[in-house]
Amino acid sequence: MYLKMTCIAASVLALSGFASAGIVYSGEIEEYTDGSPVSIDIAGLNYEFGIEVAGPADYAYITTTDEGAGIFVPIANELLARNFAPGHSIGTLTSVLNMYPLGPGGYESNLIMHDYITGEGEFSGTGYGYVGFGFGSGTEFNYGWMEFITVDIPGCKKIIMTGWAYNDEVNQSIIVGQIPAPGALGLLAIVGLAGRRRRQG
Repeated sequence: MYLKMTCIAASVLALSGFASAGIVYSGEIEEYTDGSPVSIDIAGLNYEFGIEVAGPADYAYITTTDEGAGIFVPIANELLARNFAPGHSIGTLTSVLNMYPLGPGGYESNLIMHDYITGEGEFSGTGYGYVGFGFGSGTEFNYGWMEFITVDIPGCKKIIMTGWAYNDEVNQSIIVGQIPAPGALGLLAIVGLAGRRRRQG
């Protein structure tokens, strides 16, 4: 008998003092292994991610459960979560931001990151990826990114949030990987830190 397990991990805000130059950042990892969805609070709004395993469905997803929160999706398929690359700019010119309730029917839905059965989704089954998110209303929004690692190993699929950041200045863009740094623009060493994580992993 094949035992299917789902492993999930999340990041929590631990660097509460790490907010400067308009950037609010969190980078500590806390893991969950019970298969339950992971909820995180960013600027008072709830985002949720996990792995849905139900009959033929088997996919990693992200969603939001609060009005005023949104996630960027690709123009071609608004039921997927868009995967950004380090160095991309997220802001007023980035399309498309799906606000809660997500989905074309006006109901909350899961935005697929990676479908383990069909391969659909902008995120690969393994490796790093970045979700763009925003919050606000009307024409005033704050923009941010979340970094994920997806892992598919025998008997256990895992999605890990390794950090997130947002620009606390309204309608100002953020660079994917940007974090606060004393006296300079901090970039999550688009090569350095990501590479260090891979070597340590």
